Amino acid sequence: MQWIAVLAAIGWSFLQVFMLFIATQCVFALVELRSKTENIYQKLLSRSIILLFYSLFILPLISLGVFYYQVINITSWSELLPAVWVFAMWCGSFVLFLILLDVKSYVEDKKRK
Repeated sequence: MQWIAVLAAIGWSFLQVFMLFIATQCVFALVELRSKTENIYQKLLSRSIILLFYSLFILPLISLGVFYYQVINITSWSELLPAVWVFAMWCGSFVLFLILLDVKSYVEDKKRK
């Protein structure tokens, strides 16, 4: 059981490194985030996009820490559910980040027309 747990920890580490790589690629989406004239809703949308961007960096580290904490003396695989839930939150925040970027670009295009 311990060797399987060690291999799972190594695999989980590679998965979290890949998620951090995806998060670093999201920087390119933030290049044209700000505009010179923003109303209060657009400012709120921009701030929420930036908060989601920061969460994309924090959540894989939390998930990795929770996974290692649980895998040290593992007795059953159900003990790893908190790390899986943090990973699911990362996926949800990534999807929400992309949706809010699309909404922001849609609002910007409507304002230009």
